Amino acid sequence: MDRVGLQAVVLRRPENFAWYSGGADNRVDHASPTGVAEIVVTRTADHVVTDNIEAPRMREEQTPGWDVVAYPWHTGPGDLIRELAGGGAIGGDAPDPSDVEVDVAGLVAPLRYRLDDEAVDRYRAVAADTVAAVDAACATLTPAVTETEAAGVVLGACRSAGLFTPALMVAGAARLPRHRHPIPGGAPLGARAMVVVCAERGGLYANLTRFVHFEPPDAELAAKLEACQGILARLRDAARPGRTLGEVFDDCRRFYADAGHGDGWRHHHQGGLTGYRSREVIAAPGVGVEIAAGQAFAWNPSLPGAKAEETFVLTAAGPEVLCA
Repeated sequence: MDRVGLQAVVLRRPENFAWYSGGADNRVDHASPTGVAEIVVTRTADHVVTDNIEAPRMREEQTPGWDVVAYPWHTGPGDLIRELAGGGAIGGDAPDPSDVEVDVAGLVAPLRYRLDDEAVDRYRAVAADTVAAVDAACATLTPAVTETEAAGVVLGACRSAGLFTPALMVAGAARLPRHRHPIPGGAPLGARAMVVVCAERGGLYANLTRFVHFEPPDAELAAKLEACQGILARLRDAARPGRTLGEVFDDCRRFYADAGHGDGWRHHHQGGLTGYRSREVIAAPGVGVEIAAGQAFAWNPSLPGAKAEETFVLTAAGPEVLCA
């Protein structure tokens, strides 16, 4: 607030609401870029602002102990926010077009990249529940199950664990070599399946890929899977404090070349920072975001028909893999 000369900042985006509140959820419609409640941070206090529809639920379930301030659903929050700001300048992570607010989304986002100890503890639980849900679902699959049916099983297992799945992809044997982002279709899985899940709870994303083989992979596919795992391990080691994502990406190109697939990196992004989004920042040439302890990473090297993915937190002692 000092940098921009603001008296208040309004956090409407779910990722920022979850980060600042320690895991609360302000969403009803998950397709909306903003939630039904917002945190108003002033120089003297924090407030949760929402309408009279959502206020009881926020008080009871999402933000107990916070100052929840309600406005009539038909009026909008503008007057109340201006009152809480004392008439001073206001910034927002998703500025209300009907109000004069300074767009501070780009200033807020880096603040959530480094996770505190409480967030890391929550992350461990989210990741463990994601692994358990996905593995249990994958254990029920058969070659005759269709991609959409498989996605439904995975989705159900995740929801039963209180997890949302904003990204859920399934490819059977026929589509696996053709598409890096296989949105589930109607064909049977056949000889194998790849299941890709970005699961979220409390704002934190656990990202993983599973292969289910109903027939042993041939030598070519086995070699590609091994290459992806090797690149993944080297990316984990390359993400060291003080380096940049761009520097790790430069290493990544070399890792593909060392594995015999010099142009393999060109056909899909390789991942990067994760945390309160499935990918906070994707590594690419020249990306200057500096790596630091407390950040979370999800790298995802891939080759035709093969992929590897994990989520880890970079601690002071080194990488701690949360799910793989």
